[in-house]
Amino acid sequence: MEQSRDRKAQGGAAAEWFRLARPFSLTASAVPVLLGGALAHEAGSFSWGPFLAMLLASVLIQAATNMFNEFYDEKRGLDTAEAVGIAGSIVHGRVHARAVLLGALLCYTAALFLGLYLVYVGGWPILLLGCLSALGGYLYSAGPRPIAYTALSEAAVFVFMGVLIVVISYAVQTASSFPAHVALAALPIGGLVAAILLANNIRDMDSDRRGGRRTLPIVLGRRGGILIYRALLAEAYVSALALVLAGTVPAACLAALLSLPLARSLWRGIASSTQPARLDAVVKRTAGLHLLFGVLYSLGVLLG
Repeated sequence: MEQSRDRKAQGGAAAEWFRLARPFSLTASAVPVLLGGALAHEAGSFSWGPFLAMLLASVLIQAATNMFNEFYDEKRGLDTAEAVGIAGSIVHGRVHARAVLLGALLCYTAALFLGLYLVYVGGWPILLLGCLSALGGYLYSAGPRPIAYTALSEAAVFVFMGVLIVVISYAVQTASSFPAHVALAALPIGGLVAAILLANNIRDMDSDRRGGRRTLPIVLGRRGGILIYRALLAEAYVSALALVLAGTVPAACLAALLSLPLARSLWRGIASSTQPARLDAVVKRTAGLHLLFGVLYSLGVLLG
């Protein structure tokens, strides 16, 4: 009986930490690694070891960023028991705030060891880019003026998670080679990962405004936020088409157009309600679009 309770407690704790990592968002860090690996494979330079190490390190940094976000939002009073879309582990008393902070630092430590291996196989420029990526993840939620609380958060995510991770993932496979076409090929992924964050910020407009945040939809208004969200969806498809026509990526990358029905649904869905509970589904489906588009796009690179 006692052992059964212990197993349940352990299972509950594991589930809570899984929830804290916000698993639906982790594909945002996995897809750029997949694209970077596909581009390296196309260039004739691919190895499973660096690919898997980069994938795990990227996911760990993303999970740590989510935990930092949970910790600092609760600390600043932005998270409440009534809020929609947050992990809620600290707010509801399921995990102590200090434990969440330590969990984030543990993820960073594990990513650091993986990063040392990536520096060994990819060269010293990887150390600089990796430190930049980790610092961006920390400053996103921490520091005197967190990026997440400003209108620049979508731009930061576009650069760090849309372009930088693709470039690093390619460079660790090719001895720190940084051809321009790799960054260009990442542009469609950047638009969609920024759209995930913007959908999140549109959902949380009211609570963010009460908490003193100045996110993009608060600065531009809900209508302005919706216009930018739709522009980011369009950017992914327009830039992918332009890259195919320019010969930057193979024509097979047009397979990503198969995700257009979902994009069309989200185009309407983002303006369909102002209720956070309903918009939460749009946030998760935007993450699903990023995953679907990214997988099809990367497969296009491999098959091309």
